Amino acid sequence: MGLEGEMPNALDESEQHEPYPNLSHYHRPRLIPDYSSHDDRDGSGRYLARHYPGRGCIARTSRPVHYPPTAFIGALMDISSLAPLVAPPEPRLFFTKNDPADPRMGDIISRDPNIIPESASVVLIGVPQDIGVQRNGGRAGAAAAPDAIRAMLYRLTPFDIASGRSIPDGFLHDLGNIRVDGELEEIHERLAEVVALLCRAGLIPLVLGGGHDTTYAAASGAYAAHGPLGMINLDAHLDVRPPNPLRNSGTSFRMLIEEGKLAPESFVEFGIQSFANAAAHAEWLTGMGGRIMTLDGIRERGFTESLRTAYEIASAGVTRCYGTLDIDGVRGAEAPGVSAVMPDGFSAAHLLATARLLGSRPAIAALDIVEMNPRFDIDDITAKLAAHAALRFVMGALER
Repeated sequence: MGLEGEMPNALDESEQHEPYPNLSHYHRPRLIPDYSSHDDRDGSGRYLARHYPGRGCIARTSRPVHYPPTAFIGALMDISSLAPLVAPPEPRLFFTKNDPADPRMGDIISRDPNIIPESASVVLIGVPQDIGVQRNGGRAGAAAAPDAIRAMLYRLTPFDIASGRSIPDGFLHDLGNIRVDGELEEIHERLAEVVALLCRAGLIPLVLGGGHDTTYAAASGAYAAHGPLGMINLDAHLDVRPPNPLRNSGTSFRMLIEEGKLAPESFVEFGIQSFANAAAHAEWLTGMGGRIMTLDGIRERGFTESLRTAYEIASAGVTRCYGTLDIDGVRGAEAPGVSAVMPDGFSAAHLLATARLLGSRPAIAALDIVEMNPRFDIDDITAKLAAHAALRFVMGALER
């Protein structure tokens, strides 16, 4: 684990895992140089900054840095070199009331395309494509989800009335959307590289899909930074199909397990429904050591206890966990705008509680929200639900 305050795996290239071993990492962002002493300490002896030859200072803050690095560490990064991989967010999405007494998320989010400021801890990334959904025979439309969610997210206020706290200015940074020209495999390579870079800098990626194939790429990036992951998948479906022959929105978890990126004994399928999955897929997953927590079983045991158990399983024996929220795990009456709508499922409140808990847990390296489909939404209710889930996750991260 290293010294207290030292960042485990922080750019130690001998210990790094590559999400795509054949990919040349030519877009690594330049870290802001800092020419102070190589190991800055405060009176307690904890590291305030870590320096690496030729890389500058990867973490500098006015307060001690504590393990794990996915808590607020004040990373300051020059990201201008990511332009070939990421398109900046549309300015029209950033809503404002022009009222200092009533700030909205559109007022306080950081969105400089060249710099992630020292105030940022969570970084939003959109993946506007549904190629994987269409390959899997699903209905198109999820490609429009990232900006549909942003449009609702940036109208919300930063004030959490339950805790009496507000999300501070710049705590959330919007990096924009992964460029989606080319084949799905190329898009995945871009996303994996960006997520790996953010995780290595101690930031928390919040990824908006897109189809559930998004998880394969984003988790591959988290694996590159942290090694084999635990995972919680809130979903109605197992998504452990074998590629046939290409990857799609239903192949993410099988690919991650078979490639050694996801530890199957630390993988929890949460909310899986009857008559929505193949017996062969359930047998394959349980045979690999994965855990299936059905929707009916969760209701019998109780949601809160079940979620805590799921997190305990996912976080056991691994350094970091990944969370993925498939909106079709929510019943269609409350989330009609999804790729594969279900008549039964979790309530909206359950989804929001899950997002909040995962955000608050230091072991969670990243989260994605996937399969929202604006084409089938009603009065933006599903986009609003996804936006609220995103803010619950951000508020949880603030509480770490």
